[in-house]
Amino acid sequence: MKLLLISLLICVWEGVSGKCGYDACPATDPHKLNIHLIAHSHNDVGWVNTADQLYDDHVVKILGTVVEELQKDPARKYTQVEMYFFHRWWLSQTDELRDVVRKLVAEGRLVFINGGWTVNDEGAAHYNNIIDQMTMGLKFLNQTFGTCGRPKISWQIDPFGASIEMAGLFGLMGFDANVYNRGVQKGEYIWHTSKDLNTKVFTTVLHDHYYPPGGFNFENANESITDANVKERTVKFIDYSRNWNKDYGNSSHVLVTMGGDFFYDVASKWYDNMDKLIKETKASHPDVNMIYSSPNCYIKALNGMNLSYAERDVDYLSYWVGYYTNRPALKYQDRQTNNILQASKQLSVIGRLDPAKTKAYLDEAANEVAIMTHHDAITGTCSQGVCDGYTGRLQSGYAASKAVIRKAFEYLKSKTGDKKVVLSDVFCDALNITDCSLTETNDRIAVTVYNPIARPVEHYIRVPVVDAKYEVFDEKGQAVKSVGILPVSDDVRKLPERNGSLGTHELVFSGQLPALGFTTYFVEKQKAIKDTHTMDNNQQAQAPIDMKGKSFTLHINETTGAIESITVNGTTHKLRQSFKWYKSVGNQPPLEDSGSYNFCPDGNARDYGTQKLVARHTSGGVHELSQVFADYIHQTVRTYEDRDYIEFDWTVGGIPIADKIGKEIITRFESDLKSDGVYYTDANGRQTIRRKFNPQAKICGNNVIAANWFPIYSHVAIRDEKQGLALTVLNDRTQGGSSLMDGSVELMVHRRLQYSGAGSGLVLNETGIDGKGLEVRGKHYLFLQPIAQSPRLVRRLSEQLFMGPIETFATYKTREEYSGEYSTSFSGVGDQLPESVRLLTLEKWSDREVLVRFEHMYEKADNVSDLYS
Repeated sequence: MKLLLISLLICVWEGVSGKCGYDACPATDPHKLNIHLIAHSHNDVGWVNTADQLYDDHVVKILGTVVEELQKDPARKYTQVEMYFFHRWWLSQTDELRDVVRKLVAEGRLVFINGGWTVNDEGAAHYNNIIDQMTMGLKFLNQTFGTCGRPKISWQIDPFGASIEMAGLFGLMGFDANVYNRGVQKGEYIWHTSKDLNTKVFTTVLHDHYYPPGGFNFENANESITDANVKERTVKFIDYSRNWNKDYGNSSHVLVTMGGDFFYDVASKWYDNMDKLIKETKASHPDVNMIYSSPNCYIKALNGMNLSYAERDVDYLSYWVGYYTNRPALKYQDRQTNNILQASKQLSVIGRLDPAKTKAYLDEAANEVAIMTHHDAITGTCSQGVCDGYTGRLQSGYAASKAVIRKAFEYLKSKTGDKKVVLSDVFCDALNITDCSLTETNDRIAVTVYNPIARPVEHYIRVPVVDAKYEVFDEKGQAVKSVGILPVSDDVRKLPERNGSLGTHELVFSGQLPALGFTTYFVEKQKAIKDTHTMDNNQQAQAPIDMKGKSFTLHINETTGAIESITVNGTTHKLRQSFKWYKSVGNQPPLEDSGSYNFCPDGNARDYGTQKLVARHTSGGVHELSQVFADYIHQTVRTYEDRDYIEFDWTVGGIPIADKIGKEIITRFESDLKSDGVYYTDANGRQTIRRKFNPQAKICGNNVIAANWFPIYSHVAIRDEKQGLALTVLNDRTQGGSSLMDGSVELMVHRRLQYSGAGSGLVLNETGIDGKGLEVRGKHYLFLQPIAQSPRLVRRLSEQLFMGPIETFATYKTREEYSGEYSTSFSGVGDQLPESVRLLTLEKWSDREVLVRFEHMYEKADNVSDLYS
C-alpha cells in the first residue's frame, strides 16, 4: 500500500532549535567502551491499577523530582516517552516551572522519544488507531516545544512482540531508528518493512528487558552505591556492560537502561548513584567512558561508526499470543468507538462546526480511543477493574462523538444549510444485540444512515422491530422493493444485556449510501403480519438445503444444519465450518499455563459433537440458518442474494468453568483447497503477510500450535494456486488465528481461563453481568473467489467493516412533513475518489487548517495493476 501525507505528523515542526536532539549528545571516544546510561521510567497507562491511580501515586512524583534533579547538573539526562501522562502533568504546572522544562528540553537534557499518547500495542491495535494516537502526542510536542520536542527514536519496549507494520509506520513517520524489547532475544539489524514502499528502519533490541543490570536497581536501598563499595560495584557494572556489548558485536558503544516500571518516584536516588558510578569510572577505568545519554545519542554514535548489520524482513509477533483474542467485547467496543470517532471528526469538518464548540468533545473521544491502544488496554491484559475502567472510558468517548455528530446533523439536515434545525434523532447503542427501544415501540421510523467512506456504499440496514408487516421508502419517497423481516434468534433474545427489549425481529433492507454523506429511509408498520418463510424442523428434514448468494450456492445438511459444500462458478468444493475448543494448560508443571498473555493449549482442538439445526428463514433476498453447537455456542449463517460473502453471526458464552478447566473457543473453516501450509494474514489491518506453518516453531515450552498463532486484525486467507481460488475470512475485531491444516483457517473467538500465566497474577475470567460468564456476539465473513478477484472484494469489505455506517433514528408523522423540514440526503464529496484511494483521515487541525490523509488501498501483490498507480 501507499500511505500518503503521513509526513504531516512530523515534518511541520515549529520553533527555534537550541542545542538539542543530536547536537546535545555527550562526547564519546572511539578508543574506549562508551557506556550510555539511559535514565527512564516506563509508565503504563493502566494495568493492575488505573491510569488515574498511577498518575496520582507515581507520575506526579516522577516528573516533579526528575525536573529537580536535571537542574542540578547539565550533564544529566532523562528520557520521557508516554505523552498521556506528560501532557496531563504539564497542564497542572505553573508558568515558571513550564519555563524550566522548556529550557531542559531546549538543552537536550529532557529528551522525548516515541512521543505517542501511549506505548501502543503491536499485536492487537489497528494502524488507524496507532496513527491517530501518535498524532496526538507528536502534535502536543510540536506545539509545546517546537523542534527540540521532536522524537527521533521509537521506543516500543513493553509490547508483547514486534509487528513489521508498526516498524514500517515509524519509518514513514520519519523516525531514525526503532527500539523494542520482546520478539528477538537481542541484537541490532536493518528491518525491511515493506516491499512495496522499499522502507527500512534500523532496529535495536534491548539486551535484558528495559531494567538495569542485576544488582543496580536503585529503587532498592540495599542496592545503592556507597563509599565502601563504589570500586567493587563499578567494576561489576562495567563487566555487565562489556558482556552486553559482546552480544551486540563488540562495537565501542553499549546502551544500558537505568529504569523500569514507574521508577524514579525519588529521582535523586538514581542520579546520586549514577553520579558515583560515572565518577569512579573516570577515576579508575581509563578505557571506559560512562555517560548520561539518551537513545538518540546511542543511535547517533552507532551511525558514526559505519558498521554493517544483518538485514531482516519478517515480524516477531509469536512471543505471547493469547492476548490477540482476550476480552472480545472490549475489542469490539474499541473498534466501534473508533468508528464513530472518525465519523465525528469528518462531520465536524463537513458540517463546518465551530471548533470552540466541538473541540472538547473531540478531544475527549480521541483521548479515550488513544488510551485504548496502550499495550495493557486493547490487549485485555489489564486487571478486571482496570478493564472495566477502559470500558467506561470508551463509553464516554462514544457519547462525546455522538454529541459532535448531532451538532453536525443540526446543520446538514437543514433545508437551507445555514440555520440549524431541532432534531429528535437518537442513537441506538445496542444494535449489536438487536436492541433499540425507539424502533421497537413506534410505527413510523426515520432511519438516517451516515457513510464515513469517501465512496458510495451498499449496506444492509438492520432495524430491531416487533413482528409485523413493514414498508420502507427511500429519501425520494420511492418504495424499497426488497425488504425482509427475520426473527431474532433465541440465543440473542436471551442475552442478559437485552433485559427489557421488546424486539422480536429485524427489518432488513439494502441501503444506497452516498460518499461521506447520509441518506434517510422511512420505515412504516402495516397492519398485516409479514410472512418470513420460516420452516420448522419437520419441513427441513424433507429436502436438502441450498442457500444462495450472488456468486455461489451453499449446500447444507438437512438434518444437522452443517455446511457441507459450496458451488462457485459451476464447481462444487468441500466447505465445513465448526466450533471447537482448546483445553488450556493449567497447573501442569513444567508446562506454562495458558493465561491472559499467552495461549498454551493442552493438545489439539476438541470437538463439540454433532451440531443441531434450529430453524431456517428466508425473507427479502436474505437466507438464514440457525445452528446450535453447545449450550453456550449458537450461530446464524446468513447469505444475501446480492452479496458474494457468507456471513457467520455467532454468540459464544458464558463459557462454563465449573470443571476448573480453562477453555479457548475457535471457529474453524475447512475446505478442499491445497494451500501447502501457506496462509496470509493482515498486519495491523494494513499490509498482507505471507506465513507458512512451521512444525519446528515452539513457544509455551514446546507448543507448536501456539507458535503458529498470529493476530488477525482484518482477514486471514489461504490460496490454491492450481485451482486459482482464495478462501478469505474477515472479522469484526482483532482475534488470534492460524492455518494448522492444509485447506483450513481458524480464529479464536472467546476464552475463559483458570490461571494467570506469565507470572502476572491476573486471571482472565470475565463473568458477565449475570455472573455466569460473559456472552459475546460477533461476525465473520467468508469469501471463496478466484484469486484475481479476491483483493477487490476483501479490501472493500474490510474498509466497510472498519468504517461502518452510523445510524440515527427518529419518529415522524408523515414522510411529506419530515422531508419538508429536513434534508434527507447529503454527500460531502464532489468528485468521487478513484477506486484505489481511501480517505484515511479528515479532521480539524486548527481553526484554519484541516488534516487530510489518503492511502492506496491495494498492494502490488494484489495484482490489480489497473488500480495501482
